[in-house]
Amino acid sequence: MDCEEVCQQTLFLFFDNEMEEGLLVNFQAHVDLCPCCAQKLAYTRRLLMLVRQNCTRCAASEALRKRILTSFPHRRGREQELL
Repeated sequence: MDCEEVCQQTLFLFFDNEMEEGLLVNFQAHVDLCPCCAQKLAYTRRLLMLVRQNCTRCAASEALRKRILTSFPHRRGREQELL
């Protein structure tokens, strides 16, 4: 595995826990030996922690939810089931 694969293709698979075990072994081996990728991993970890700590969840108003749900042709008349 090289730096491009780590940073471009697999970094978020790692954080999303979606990496297959064989790929995870290669990913971790590369990060252990590459200070640049280790730094990017640490930076991304800190960034995701800050986002999780500081972002609040927002919910759409009931009227907006109903308007969105009824805008889908296959959902018209069924919005009460989904609310």
